[in-house]
Amino acid sequence: MSNFGTIYGYEVKKILGRRLVWAVTAVCMLCVVLFTFADLTGKYYVDGAVADTHYHMFQVDQEYRHALSGRALDQKLLAEVSKAYRTIPDTSERYTLTPEYETYARPYSEIFHLVRRWTQGNFDEFREWEPDERALYAARGETLEQIWRDLQLTDAEKAYWRGKEAETKTPLVYFYHEGYSKILSNGLNTISILILLAVCICMAGVFAEEHARRTDQLILSGAKGKSMVYWAKIAAGVSVSSALALALSALVFGLVFAVYGAEGFAVSLRFSSYLWNSSEPISIGQACLTAYGIVLVTTAVVSALMLVLSEVLHNSIAALAVGVGAIMAGMLARIPQQYRVAAQIWDWSPVRFLNAEYIFDSRTIPLAEHCLSAWQVVPVLYILAGIGVVVAGKFIYQRYQVSGR
Repeated sequence: MSNFGTIYGYEVKKILGRRLVWAVTAVCMLCVVLFTFADLTGKYYVDGAVADTHYHMFQVDQEYRHALSGRALDQKLLAEVSKAYRTIPDTSERYTLTPEYETYARPYSEIFHLVRRWTQGNFDEFREWEPDERALYAARGETLEQIWRDLQLTDAEKAYWRGKEAETKTPLVYFYHEGYSKILSNGLNTISILILLAVCICMAGVFAEEHARRTDQLILSGAKGKSMVYWAKIAAGVSVSSALALALSALVFGLVFAVYGAEGFAVSLRFSSYLWNSSEPISIGQACLTAYGIVLVTTAVVSALMLVLSEVLHNSIAALAVGVGAIMAGMLARIPQQYRVAAQIWDWSPVRFLNAEYIFDSRTIPLAEHCLSAWQVVPVLYILAGIGVVVAGKFIYQRYQVSGR
Protein backbone atom coordinates (compact mmCIF):
# COMPACT_ATOMS: atom_id res chain seq x y z
CA MET A 1 0.00 0.00 0.00
CA SER A 2 2.88 2.38 0.76
CA ASN A 3 4.24 1.79 -2.76
CA PHE A 4 0.85 2.55 -4.23
CA GLY A 5 0.60 5.73 -2.16
CA THR A 6 4.00 6.90 -3.39
CA ILE A 7 3.17 6.21 -7.03
CA TYR A 8 -0.28 7.76 -6.66
CA GLY A 9 1.18 10.92 -5.15
CA TYR A 10 3.71 11.13 -7.95
CA GLU A 11 1.01 10.75 -10.62
CA VAL A 12 -1.11 13.46 -8.99
CA LYS A 13 1.88 15.79 -9.00
CA LYS A 14 2.49 15.01 -12.67
CA ILE A 15 -1.08 15.97 -13.56
CA LEU A 16 -1.09 19.08 -11.41
CA GLY A 17 2.32 20.04 -12.74
CA ARG A 18 0.93 20.61 -16.22
CA ARG A 19 0.15 24.24 -17.01
CA LEU A 20 -2.73 23.09 -19.17
CA VAL A 21 -4.61 21.80 -16.12
CA TRP A 22 -4.33 25.12 -14.30
CA ALA A 23 -5.21 27.11 -17.42
CA VAL A 24 -8.35 25.03 -17.97
CA THR A 25 -9.29 25.37 -14.29
CA ALA A 26 -8.89 29.15 -14.44
CA VAL A 27 -11.02 29.40 -17.58
CA CYS A 28 -13.75 27.24 -16.02
CA MET A 29 -13.84 29.37 -12.87
CA LEU A 30 -13.99 32.55 -14.94
CA CYS A 31 -16.93 31.14 -16.89
CA VAL A 32 -18.74 30.32 -13.63
CA VAL A 33 -18.24 33.88 -12.40
CA LEU A 34 -19.50 35.31 -15.69
CA PHE A 35 -22.56 33.05 -15.63
CA THR A 36 -23.44 34.19 -12.11
CA PHE A 37 -23.45 37.88 -12.93
CA ALA A 38 -24.45 37.80 -16.63
CA ASP A 39 -28.20 38.23 -16.00
CA LEU A 40 -27.56 41.22 -13.75
CA THR A 41 -25.53 43.26 -16.20
CA GLY A 42 -26.65 45.57 -18.98
CA LYS A 43 -29.79 47.61 -19.51
CA TYR A 44 -33.35 46.96 -20.57
CA TYR A 45 -34.43 48.85 -23.69
CA VAL A 46 -37.92 49.73 -24.90
CA ASP A 47 -38.19 51.15 -28.42
CA GLY A 48 -34.49 51.99 -28.39
CA ALA A 49 -34.60 53.89 -25.10
CA VAL A 50 -33.22 52.70 -21.76
CA ALA A 51 -36.14 51.73 -19.52
CA ASP A 52 -34.25 50.17 -16.61
CA THR A 53 -31.15 48.21 -15.67
CA HIS A 54 -31.27 44.44 -15.34
CA TYR A 55 -29.86 44.67 -11.83
CA HIS A 56 -32.58 47.06 -10.65
CA MET A 57 -35.25 44.86 -12.27
CA PHE A 58 -33.85 41.91 -10.35
CA GLN A 59 -33.93 43.87 -7.09
CA VAL A 60 -37.57 44.85 -7.60
CA ASP A 61 -38.67 41.32 -8.50
CA GLN A 62 -36.67 39.88 -5.61
CA GLU A 63 -38.48 42.20 -3.20
CA TYR A 64 -41.88 41.13 -4.56
CA ARG A 65 -40.96 37.44 -4.29
CA HIS A 66 -39.86 37.91 -0.70
CA ALA A 67 -43.22 39.55 0.01
CA LEU A 68 -44.99 36.44 -1.33
CA SER A 69 -42.77 34.04 0.64
CA GLY A 70 -44.70 31.94 3.13
CA ARG A 71 -48.08 32.36 1.43
CA ALA A 72 -50.18 29.36 0.45
CA LEU A 73 -51.23 28.93 -3.16
CA ASP A 74 -54.89 28.97 -2.20
CA GLN A 75 -58.14 30.63 -3.19
CA LYS A 76 -57.26 33.89 -1.42
CA LEU A 77 -53.93 34.35 -3.20
CA LEU A 78 -55.35 33.33 -6.57
CA ALA A 79 -58.15 35.90 -6.20
CA GLU A 80 -55.57 38.61 -5.46
CA VAL A 81 -53.52 37.67 -8.52
CA SER A 82 -56.59 37.61 -10.77
CA LYS A 83 -57.80 40.98 -9.51
CA ALA A 84 -54.37 42.54 -10.01
CA TYR A 85 -54.02 41.32 -13.60
CA ARG A 86 -57.53 42.41 -14.52
CA THR A 87 -56.52 46.01 -13.85
CA ILE A 88 -54.32 45.90 -16.96
CA PRO A 89 -56.22 47.57 -19.82
CA ASP A 90 -56.63 46.10 -23.28
CA THR A 91 -53.79 47.60 -25.26
CA SER A 92 -51.84 46.93 -28.42
CA GLU A 93 -48.53 47.41 -26.62
CA ARG A 94 -46.91 44.89 -24.34
CA TYR A 95 -48.90 44.57 -21.14
CA THR A 96 -45.70 44.68 -19.06
CA LEU A 97 -45.16 48.30 -20.18
CA THR A 98 -48.43 49.57 -18.74
CA PRO A 99 -48.52 51.49 -15.42
CA GLU A 100 -51.20 49.10 -14.15
CA TYR A 101 -48.84 46.14 -14.55
CA GLU A 102 -46.03 47.90 -12.68
CA THR A 103 -48.32 49.05 -9.87
CA TYR A 104 -50.72 46.15 -9.33
CA ALA A 105 -49.74 43.03 -11.28
CA ARG A 106 -45.95 42.83 -11.14
CA PRO A 107 -45.88 42.01 -7.39
CA TYR A 108 -47.77 38.80 -8.28
CA SER A 109 -45.88 37.93 -11.49
CA GLU A 110 -44.22 34.89 -9.90
CA ILE A 111 -47.60 33.29 -9.14
CA PHE A 112 -49.01 34.41 -12.49
CA HIS A 113 -46.29 32.59 -14.42
CA LEU A 114 -46.75 29.48 -12.29
CA VAL A 115 -50.50 29.43 -13.02
CA ARG A 116 -49.84 29.86 -16.74
CA ARG A 117 -47.41 26.93 -16.73
CA TRP A 118 -49.81 24.68 -14.84
CA THR A 119 -52.81 25.56 -17.01
CA GLN A 120 -50.87 26.04 -20.28
CA GLY A 121 -52.93 29.20 -20.84
CA ASN A 122 -51.97 32.53 -22.38
CA PHE A 123 -52.32 36.03 -20.96
CA ASP A 124 -55.79 36.69 -22.37
CA GLU A 125 -57.08 33.35 -21.12
CA PHE A 126 -55.74 34.08 -17.65
CA ARG A 127 -57.55 37.41 -17.50
CA GLU A 128 -60.82 35.60 -18.23
CA TRP A 129 -60.04 32.77 -15.81
CA GLU A 130 -62.12 32.61 -12.67
CA PRO A 131 -59.74 31.90 -9.76
CA ASP A 132 -60.45 28.47 -8.34
CA GLU A 133 -58.02 26.62 -6.11
CA ARG A 134 -59.32 23.15 -6.89
CA ALA A 135 -59.52 23.87 -10.62
CA LEU A 136 -55.89 25.04 -10.63
CA TYR A 137 -54.55 21.83 -9.07
CA ALA A 138 -56.82 19.79 -11.36
CA ALA A 139 -55.47 21.71 -14.36
CA ARG A 140 -51.94 20.86 -13.28
CA GLY A 141 -52.92 17.17 -13.31
CA GLU A 142 -54.36 17.49 -16.82
CA THR A 143 -51.23 19.25 -18.06
CA LEU A 144 -49.05 16.51 -16.59
CA GLU A 145 -51.17 13.83 -18.25
CA GLN A 146 -50.53 15.46 -21.63
CA ILE A 147 -46.80 15.68 -20.94
CA TRP A 148 -46.71 12.01 -19.95
CA ARG A 149 -48.49 11.04 -23.16
CA ASP A 150 -45.97 13.02 -25.19
CA LEU A 151 -43.14 11.20 -23.38
CA GLN A 152 -44.69 7.81 -24.23
CA LEU A 153 -44.98 6.80 -20.59
CA THR A 154 -46.43 3.39 -19.84
CA ASP A 155 -49.62 2.91 -17.81
CA ALA A 156 -47.50 1.75 -14.87
CA GLU A 157 -45.39 4.91 -15.00
CA LYS A 158 -48.45 7.14 -15.21
CA ALA A 159 -49.96 5.38 -12.21
CA TYR A 160 -46.69 5.79 -10.32
CA TRP A 161 -46.56 9.55 -10.90
CA ARG A 162 -50.28 9.98 -10.19
CA GLY A 163 -49.59 8.40 -6.83
CA LYS A 164 -46.77 10.86 -6.16
CA GLU A 165 -49.04 13.77 -7.09
CA ALA A 166 -51.78 12.41 -4.81
CA GLU A 167 -49.32 12.28 -1.90
CA THR A 168 -48.61 15.99 -2.26
CA LYS A 169 -50.39 18.07 0.36
CA THR A 170 -52.27 21.06 -1.02
CA PRO A 171 -52.37 23.98 -1.02
CA LEU A 172 -48.66 24.29 -1.65
CA VAL A 173 -46.80 27.06 0.16
CA TYR A 174 -44.59 29.41 -1.83
CA PHE A 175 -41.17 30.48 -0.57
CA TYR A 176 -38.50 32.60 -2.19
CA HIS A 177 -36.04 30.20 -3.87
CA GLU A 178 -34.28 32.16 -6.60
CA GLY A 179 -30.81 30.95 -5.59
CA TYR A 180 -31.68 27.26 -5.84
CA SER A 181 -33.60 27.83 -9.07
CA LYS A 182 -30.53 29.49 -10.57
CA ILE A 183 -28.25 26.67 -9.40
CA LEU A 184 -30.55 23.98 -10.80
CA SER A 185 -31.06 25.52 -14.22
CA ASN A 186 -28.33 27.79 -15.61
CA GLY A 187 -25.75 26.73 -13.05
CA LEU A 188 -26.07 23.01 -13.73
CA ASN A 189 -26.16 23.46 -17.51
CA THR A 190 -23.05 25.64 -17.43
CA ILE A 191 -20.98 23.56 -15.04
CA SER A 192 -21.80 20.27 -16.78
CA ILE A 193 -20.39 21.45 -20.11
CA LEU A 194 -17.35 23.03 -18.47
CA ILE A 195 -16.48 19.95 -16.42
CA LEU A 196 -16.90 17.46 -19.26
CA LEU A 197 -14.70 19.57 -21.54
CA ALA A 198 -12.13 20.10 -18.79
CA VAL A 199 -11.93 16.36 -18.08
CA CYS A 200 -11.45 15.58 -21.76
CA ILE A 201 -8.69 18.18 -22.12
CA CYS A 202 -6.84 17.35 -18.91
CA MET A 203 -7.09 13.54 -18.97
CA ALA A 204 -6.52 12.87 -22.67
CA GLY A 205 -2.75 12.86 -22.28
CA VAL A 206 -2.21 11.06 -18.97
CA PHE A 207 -1.42 7.68 -20.58
CA ALA A 208 -0.81 8.83 -24.15
CA GLU A 209 2.09 11.09 -23.24
CA GLU A 210 4.03 8.16 -21.81
CA HIS A 211 3.84 6.50 -25.22
CA ALA A 212 4.57 9.70 -27.14
CA ARG A 213 7.69 10.46 -25.06
CA ARG A 214 8.88 6.83 -25.16
CA THR A 215 9.01 6.65 -21.38
CA ASP A 216 6.53 3.80 -21.30
CA GLN A 217 9.24 1.15 -21.62
CA LEU A 218 10.95 2.46 -18.51
CA ILE A 219 7.71 2.57 -16.53
CA LEU A 220 6.40 -0.81 -17.68
CA SER A 221 9.68 -2.56 -17.02
CA GLY A 222 9.61 -1.53 -13.36
CA ALA A 223 8.61 -3.90 -10.58
CA LYS A 224 5.24 -2.12 -10.18
CA GLY A 225 4.69 -1.40 -13.86
CA LYS A 226 2.27 -4.18 -14.71
CA SER A 227 -0.62 -3.19 -12.50
CA MET A 228 0.17 -0.74 -9.72
CA VAL A 229 1.16 2.11 -12.04
CA TYR A 230 -2.04 1.62 -14.02
CA TRP A 231 -4.24 1.83 -10.93
CA ALA A 232 -2.26 4.78 -9.59
CA LYS A 233 -2.76 6.69 -12.84
CA ILE A 234 -6.47 5.91 -12.87
CA ALA A 235 -6.86 6.93 -9.23
CA ALA A 236 -4.85 10.13 -9.75
CA GLY A 237 -6.85 11.16 -12.82
CA VAL A 238 -10.19 10.46 -11.17
CA SER A 239 -9.11 12.31 -8.01
CA VAL A 240 -8.00 15.44 -9.85
CA SER A 241 -11.14 15.46 -12.01
CA SER A 242 -13.40 15.01 -8.99
CA ALA A 243 -11.57 17.76 -7.11
CA LEU A 244 -12.13 20.10 -10.06
CA ALA A 245 -15.85 19.24 -10.17
CA LEU A 246 -16.14 19.77 -6.42
CA ALA A 247 -14.34 23.12 -6.60
CA LEU A 248 -16.51 24.39 -9.46
CA SER A 249 -19.68 23.19 -7.73
CA ALA A 250 -18.68 24.94 -4.51
CA LEU A 251 -17.95 28.11 -6.51
CA VAL A 252 -21.39 27.97 -8.14
CA PHE A 253 -23.16 27.54 -4.80
CA GLY A 254 -21.08 30.23 -3.10
CA LEU A 255 -21.49 32.89 -5.78
CA VAL A 256 -25.18 32.22 -6.42
CA PHE A 257 -26.03 32.27 -2.72
CA ALA A 258 -24.05 35.49 -2.27
CA VAL A 259 -26.02 37.20 -5.06
CA TYR A 260 -29.46 35.57 -5.00
CA GLY A 261 -29.67 34.29 -1.43
CA ALA A 262 -29.90 30.81 0.05
CA GLU A 263 -33.53 30.88 1.20
CA GLY A 264 -36.05 28.31 0.06
CA PHE A 265 -34.29 24.97 0.51
CA ALA A 266 -37.55 23.25 1.48
CA VAL A 267 -39.82 24.76 -1.19
CA SER A 268 -41.65 22.25 -3.39
CA LEU A 269 -40.04 21.41 -6.72
CA ARG A 270 -43.41 22.22 -8.29
CA PHE A 271 -42.72 25.93 -7.82
CA SER A 272 -39.53 25.71 -9.86
CA SER A 273 -39.71 27.56 -13.16
CA TYR A 274 -37.48 24.85 -14.66
CA LEU A 275 -38.89 21.65 -13.12
CA TRP A 276 -42.49 22.66 -12.38
CA ASN A 277 -43.70 19.52 -14.23
CA SER A 278 -41.76 17.13 -12.00
CA SER A 279 -43.76 14.95 -9.61
CA GLU A 280 -40.73 13.97 -7.51
CA PRO A 281 -41.60 14.29 -3.80
CA ILE A 282 -38.47 16.30 -2.99
CA SER A 283 -37.69 19.95 -2.34
CA ILE A 284 -35.77 22.20 -4.69
CA GLY A 285 -32.84 22.21 -2.25
CA GLN A 286 -32.74 18.42 -2.19
CA ALA A 287 -32.89 18.43 -5.99
CA CYS A 288 -29.84 20.70 -6.12
CA LEU A 289 -27.81 18.46 -3.81
CA THR A 290 -28.87 15.37 -5.77
CA ALA A 291 -28.01 16.92 -9.14
CA TYR A 292 -24.57 18.12 -8.08
CA GLY A 293 -23.85 14.79 -6.40
CA ILE A 294 -24.57 13.17 -9.76
CA VAL A 295 -22.19 15.71 -11.35
CA LEU A 296 -19.40 14.36 -9.12
CA VAL A 297 -20.22 10.74 -9.96
CA THR A 298 -20.40 11.47 -13.68
CA THR A 299 -17.14 13.40 -13.59
CA ALA A 300 -15.34 10.50 -11.94
CA VAL A 301 -16.71 7.98 -14.44
CA VAL A 302 -16.04 10.15 -17.51
CA SER A 303 -12.49 10.83 -16.34
CA ALA A 304 -11.91 7.08 -16.00
CA LEU A 305 -13.27 6.55 -19.52
CA MET A 306 -10.98 9.27 -20.91
CA LEU A 307 -7.98 7.76 -19.15
CA VAL A 308 -8.65 4.34 -20.65
CA LEU A 309 -9.24 5.95 -24.05
CA SER A 310 -5.88 7.70 -23.71
CA GLU A 311 -4.21 4.33 -23.20
CA VAL A 312 -6.11 2.58 -25.98
CA LEU A 313 -5.42 5.24 -28.64
CA HIS A 314 -1.87 6.11 -27.50
CA ASN A 315 -2.53 9.63 -28.77
CA SER A 316 -3.78 12.55 -26.70
CA ILE A 317 -5.15 14.47 -29.70
CA ALA A 318 -7.13 11.47 -30.88
CA ALA A 319 -8.50 10.85 -27.39
CA LEU A 320 -9.42 14.52 -27.04
CA ALA A 321 -11.15 14.51 -30.43
CA VAL A 322 -13.27 11.51 -29.46
CA GLY A 323 -14.21 13.04 -26.12
CA VAL A 324 -15.06 16.50 -27.44
CA GLY A 325 -16.88 14.97 -30.40
CA ALA A 326 -19.09 12.98 -28.04
CA ILE A 327 -19.86 16.12 -26.02
CA MET A 328 -20.77 18.06 -29.15
CA ALA A 329 -23.00 15.21 -30.29
CA GLY A 330 -24.74 15.29 -26.93
CA MET A 331 -25.35 19.03 -27.24
CA LEU A 332 -26.60 18.97 -30.83
CA ALA A 333 -28.22 15.59 -31.47
CA ARG A 334 -31.66 14.76 -30.13
CA ILE A 335 -33.74 11.62 -30.67
CA PRO A 336 -37.51 12.22 -31.04
CA GLN A 337 -39.58 11.15 -28.05
CA GLN A 338 -41.72 8.76 -30.07
CA TYR A 339 -38.69 6.44 -30.17
CA ARG A 340 -39.04 5.94 -26.44
CA VAL A 341 -36.25 3.45 -25.71
CA ALA A 342 -33.64 5.01 -27.99
CA ALA A 343 -34.45 8.54 -26.79
CA GLN A 344 -34.26 7.50 -23.15
CA ILE A 345 -30.91 5.75 -23.57
CA TRP A 346 -29.46 8.74 -25.43
CA ASP A 347 -30.79 11.32 -22.95
CA TRP A 348 -29.41 9.31 -20.05
CA SER A 349 -25.92 9.05 -21.57
CA PRO A 350 -23.11 10.98 -19.82
CA VAL A 351 -22.93 13.58 -22.62
CA ARG A 352 -26.58 14.61 -22.08
CA PHE A 353 -27.62 13.50 -18.61
CA LEU A 354 -26.19 16.44 -16.63
CA ASN A 355 -29.31 18.49 -17.12
CA ALA A 356 -32.08 18.79 -14.54
CA GLU A 357 -34.64 17.89 -17.19
CA TYR A 358 -33.09 14.42 -17.56
CA ILE A 359 -31.88 13.89 -14.00
CA PHE A 360 -35.49 14.28 -12.80
CA ASP A 361 -36.99 12.66 -15.88
CA SER A 362 -40.56 11.34 -15.80
CA ARG A 363 -39.37 8.34 -17.80
CA THR A 364 -38.35 5.54 -15.45
CA ILE A 365 -36.95 2.02 -15.39
CA PRO A 366 -39.51 -0.55 -14.17
CA LEU A 367 -38.26 -3.05 -11.61
CA ALA A 368 -40.72 -5.61 -10.26
CA GLU A 369 -43.69 -3.47 -9.18
CA HIS A 370 -41.67 -0.31 -8.77
CA CYS A 371 -40.52 2.46 -11.09
CA LEU A 372 -36.95 3.65 -10.57
CA SER A 373 -36.28 7.30 -11.38
CA ALA A 374 -33.29 8.38 -13.44
CA TRP A 375 -31.52 10.01 -10.50
CA GLN A 376 -31.80 6.75 -8.57
CA VAL A 377 -30.57 4.29 -11.19
CA VAL A 378 -28.36 6.13 -13.71
CA PRO A 379 -25.46 6.94 -11.32
CA VAL A 380 -25.32 3.26 -10.34
CA LEU A 381 -25.21 2.21 -13.99
CA TYR A 382 -22.45 4.77 -14.62
CA ILE A 383 -20.35 3.39 -11.77
CA LEU A 384 -20.78 -0.20 -12.93
CA ALA A 385 -19.94 0.74 -16.52
CA GLY A 386 -16.93 2.74 -15.35
CA ILE A 387 -15.61 -0.19 -13.33
CA GLY A 388 -16.04 -2.50 -16.32
CA VAL A 389 -14.17 -0.16 -18.67
CA VAL A 390 -11.33 0.40 -16.21
CA VAL A 391 -10.90 -3.35 -15.65
CA ALA A 392 -10.89 -3.93 -19.42
CA GLY A 393 -8.36 -1.11 -19.77
CA LYS A 394 -6.04 -2.88 -17.35
CA PHE A 395 -5.84 -5.94 -19.60
CA ILE A 396 -5.12 -3.72 -22.61
CA TYR A 397 -2.40 -1.96 -20.62
CA GLN A 398 -0.79 -5.25 -19.57
CA ARG A 399 -0.93 -6.72 -23.06
CA TYR A 400 0.74 -3.67 -24.52
CA GLN A 401 3.56 -4.08 -22.05
CA VAL A 402 4.27 -7.57 -23.38
CA SER A 403 4.00 -7.00 -27.11
CA GLY A 404 4.19 -3.27 -27.75
CA ARG A 405 7.95 -2.87 -27.92
